[in-house]
Amino acid sequence: MNMGERVTFNELLDIVNFIEIPIIQRDYAQGRKDQSEVRNAFLDSLFSALIRDKTYDDQPSLNLDFVYGDIDDTDTLSVLDGQQRLTTLFLLHWFLAVKYNHLTEFKARFTLKGNSRFTYKTRPSSSEFFDALLSNGTIQQRYQTLTKFNIDQTTGSSKINDYTIDQLIADSTWFFSAWKQDPTVQACLNMLKAIEERFALCNEDFYLRIVDSDNPCITFQFLPLSKFGLSDELYIKMNARGKLLTPFENFKANLQQTIKSFSKELPNYDLAARGGVVNGYEYFIHKIDTDWADLFWTYRTVGDKHDSYDDELMNFIRLIILYQYIIDTKNNDSKSEDNLNTFFGQKAKLQHLTIAQYTKLNCFTPNFVTNLIGLLDLLDLDDYHNHHLKTYLPDAYNKTHYSEVSMFEKVLADNTSYPEKLRFYAFYRFLSKKLKSAKSIDANDIQSELVEWVRVTYNLTENTIFNTSKDFLEALLSIEKLSKFDSPILNTLTDRPGLVLSRISEDQLVEEKIKAHLILRSDQWKQAILEAEKQTFFNSDKKRPFFDGQIGFLLNFSGILEYYREHGDCKWEMDQNSIYFANFEKYAQSAGAVFDLLQHNSSDINYIWERAVLSKGEYFTQRGQDRYNLLSSRSTKHNIDRDHSWKRLLRIGSAYMKREETSTKIEERQSYIKAVLDDKDFDVYDVKHSLQKICDKALASNSLVKWREHLIRHPELFKDCKQGFILRNEEEFILFKEAQRNHTQYELYSRVIDIKLRQDKSLIKPFEHLNYQEVISSAIPASLKIEGWHYADSDYYFKIFKAPNNFIVLFKNGSSNDYPQEVTDVLESSGLQREYTKEEETGDEAVHYKISSLTTVDDVISQLIQTCNSLRSIENE
Repeated sequence: MNMGERVTFNELLDIVNFIEIPIIQRDYAQGRKDQSEVRNAFLDSLFSALIRDKTYDDQPSLNLDFVYGDIDDTDTLSVLDGQQRLTTLFLLHWFLAVKYNHLTEFKARFTLKGNSRFTYKTRPSSSEFFDALLSNGTIQQRYQTLTKFNIDQTTGSSKINDYTIDQLIADSTWFFSAWKQDPTVQACLNMLKAIEERFALCNEDFYLRIVDSDNPCITFQFLPLSKFGLSDELYIKMNARGKLLTPFENFKANLQQTIKSFSKELPNYDLAARGGVVNGYEYFIHKIDTDWADLFWTYRTVGDKHDSYDDELMNFIRLIILYQYIIDTKNNDSKSEDNLNTFFGQKAKLQHLTIAQYTKLNCFTPNFVTNLIGLLDLLDLDDYHNHHLKTYLPDAYNKTHYSEVSMFEKVLADNTSYPEKLRFYAFYRFLSKKLKSAKSIDANDIQSELVEWVRVTYNLTENTIFNTSKDFLEALLSIEKLSKFDSPILNTLTDRPGLVLSRISEDQLVEEKIKAHLILRSDQWKQAILEAEKQTFFNSDKKRPFFDGQIGFLLNFSGILEYYREHGDCKWEMDQNSIYFANFEKYAQSAGAVFDLLQHNSSDINYIWERAVLSKGEYFTQRGQDRYNLLSSRSTKHNIDRDHSWKRLLRIGSAYMKREETSTKIEERQSYIKAVLDDKDFDVYDVKHSLQKICDKALASNSLVKWREHLIRHPELFKDCKQGFILRNEEEFILFKEAQRNHTQYELYSRVIDIKLRQDKSLIKPFEHLNYQEVISSAIPASLKIEGWHYADSDYYFKIFKAPNNFIVLFKNGSSNDYPQEVTDVLESSGLQREYTKEEETGDEAVHYKISSLTTVDDVISQLIQTCNSLRSIENE
């Protein structure tokens, strides 16, 4: 044989007696579960080679590169480089022999002296497994009748049964359970399963093709190292560096081949390292291993067993593939939407798709490659060549709306939300458009326009709720639509009053159009708008969670929204301008002072803001027919989709109004907030005390309905609603600890009685304890239990709960003893009536006293005080 001559796996057995994986090699890795991308890519290549008809096709066979090894005196080949490829080829030969009824021929060819001619010496169990695989005589027949995938050779139809090939082997009598602990055996089973899935439904006899030496389909170049006099030391050194391609290296190799296939469709690039202009393929393969590699190396995540940039670059490329897929399939919405979930895992994370999956979705296109190259160049245009991210925003930019480095790092970690993915796209879409039009980017020339673009796209995406991948798709296409206008973003918004952006908040888009008019009107308005969005009135180091670019309520309160709706612009006269501006500044300062107090939790100030607004009117957001939210919690649990927050209430009303009873509902609710800020007692420099004063005056007026009075007077009720949810209708008023009735809940009026009595527990003497009994179901009402009085060998207690139109007050004996006459006299003189109930278990009659004529909280408390006072008197006699 000539050195380096191509041979097939079958021909290698004419050269050597045995092929052995020596003990110094690692276990078989290509079949591991975590190697699916490498495995599937290799099997795809083998399948493509076998399916090609070599009789009429003069294309060369698939060349698997060099296989190195040492041949000893017994003609046994110890494999140095090629272990993974040879193992997979052996398993493929075996499976095809079983499938196409050539196992007898295979065994004659691949066994010698009863042993498999291909074997592993890494573990005894591995060697035993390969011998058993060839010595078993029933596997072929069992496969034809039992396996999940099979082709009826007569009819050509497929049969679906219960077994896969790996299960069939593992369930065989000759397969020892202990072999499942052998990594090589496990990997072989995984690989055989993958081979079956790839090859099982093919009618053509691939076994005859794979062993055909006259028209070889799959070859490699065999080099016996002993012929070159290579030492054992070099053998070990070469083995140490003989590693499998990582998934990224495999991906990169396949991507490079794809790029090469349509290199004529790509633009040319200037590459100084190659002495001038080169085609897109040459440019990519050079940059991916040099400049771009150094950039991603700088931002890699380093761990105990991890020091590469493979994952980071793969995450980046996955995101760019997703962007391009959405853009390329925008005219095929239904298909694009169906396939989109393939790209996404949980919580907007990206799935690790294989090359084959991306290829099936037609993701690798000239447009994708061109845009990928353009984006990578934008990232790497660092003026100092220090392999750090090129930045474009001004150094003084406070990064409120976009942090270039932070966002890049989040993309590399696949840790971006839907809004962040949209903002990353918007940022570099703007830059790539500028680069395309100007052929180069001068940061100084574009910074002011870029800053406005970043601010607007941030506001639009941050103040829109995205729940699904479909939401993301539509919003990305809207960002793309917005980027195509030639004018700067502010002019785009002012010149196109009818502009609509799918899946972007209609409310926020209207707000951005109005703000664009104001910013372009004067620098004074621009500064006022930017300050309001940032909320830097009292604490310049914090960004409040309430506004974050959404200040539509300031436009509403100051009258600007009404003017815009009537005229479609903000072109009022100068004398009007001073009025509008003064109003805007006033409400911005007042709102800033209020929400500065609400940074973390309303409980810190006893819910005084919510109580003050409630004194003006019912401001709650609605969740269903009779469920509302007090907006008293910063928690987002059970609150993400519906956005029960001050931000929701304070947005412009266009979209939210459609879900309300009337078109003015949201702005009516906003008016209660405005009424607080307009109240003559409101003090921007002493917010907390001034809000309390507003509450006190409202309570003193005695004009409030009782439930509002209770909530304003008792902040404890807000605290009971940990997430702010309540249920209110004509029959009941429930305070939810969580969000629904299957969690802890309180009843408003009985809870008020509890709170009031706790303020002076001497009023309930001779009873000692107040025990509010919350419930987790609507079947049993929440109640207040007053207990702790022991008299005449019995324990007595009150139980109070609310009925739709009245209260029920029960007095009960906790023992089986009868009521003493003096106790009975007190109860009956206090208006309680004796009632009998029958115990379900014993049939015995139980006695209690009841009054149900009380209709208000004060009535109940007066009744309790009177009765308790009388009971104390008999105890003291």
